[in-house]
Amino acid sequence: MLMSTRLWFRLEDVLPLAEHALACPTHRLTGAQAAAGGSNGPALTLTYTAGTGVLRSNGVPAWHDAHGEHQSVHSASWRPTVARTSTPTFSAFLPLRHQDSNRRRLIDVLRGGRDLDHHWLLVHPHTRPGEVLHAGSVQVLDHRDDIAAPEARWRPRMVTSSRVGDWGYPALVADGYTTATDGLICRFDAPTARRIAADLDGPWRFDSMPGEYPRLRFNGSTLLLLEEYDTGDRIRLDVVDRCYPDRDGYYSVGAHLWFWHDSESTRMPARSRMRLALTALAGRARQILSIASDGPHTSRRTPPADA
Repeated sequence: MLMSTRLWFRLEDVLPLAEHALACPTHRLTGAQAAAGGSNGPALTLTYTAGTGVLRSNGVPAWHDAHGEHQSVHSASWRPTVARTSTPTFSAFLPLRHQDSNRRRLIDVLRGGRDLDHHWLLVHPHTRPGEVLHAGSVQVLDHRDDIAAPEARWRPRMVTSSRVGDWGYPALVADGYTTATDGLICRFDAPTARRIAADLDGPWRFDSMPGEYPRLRFNGSTLLLLEEYDTGDRIRLDVVDRCYPDRDGYYSVGAHLWFWHDSESTRMPARSRMRLALTALAGRARQILSIASDGPHTSRRTPPADA
């Protein structure tokens, strides 16, 4: 099984780290910076191991959380349930003010993403330790365009989450892969996604506190994930993620944001199981055809996970 080589971070978590680095009068020299020969200045440092990335500010004085730990942001990346025996660790240096070949600065990319209401920072780390990653090595996007390994097999399961009031829903789950918090990676067909949205608007939530549960809204074919915020005089709804249908028409509702797990109290209807199984079978056939179309190089590719 493959590790994720694309690191996804929540922009709302990364930008405060960048602003901290910019506001600090001095900056510590990191190992990644020294190895890359980068000049000292405000930057983010990236540690990458086992498919997971950690970003920190290099500003001094350092920023510590409530537990006294160095403030950091962990990537929301998929990972295999069976870890590799040895996973090398790499480090990288992301200067905030240095211009890339297109005269873009990383801090401007981050702030621009916030102004455009984008939510995800995608970092493309290389495999060489001590590397400088400029603005051209990152993207700020309004949604995730991958949630699991391309080779993942998908299997029907009933899932639930505290974010949906512990109601159970039929889903396709990535077999052999989890989120960074060991949650299930799920895809839902359009009728189920609409049912989740309707259930979250049910009368049961009148007994809940503002912001206790999210809301879902469809804008055409785009599914918006919203959170409630009590401003004191009104309840504000903010978009915190967007979800677009994949090639099967399925939605990755709350992927890598909500903790999905197996629902033991709800049995999957036979019709739903058959529909999901057929979708998974069609996706498996596409994988096989894609590998076959690569011709003689197929044998050098990593094969899909076993059935």
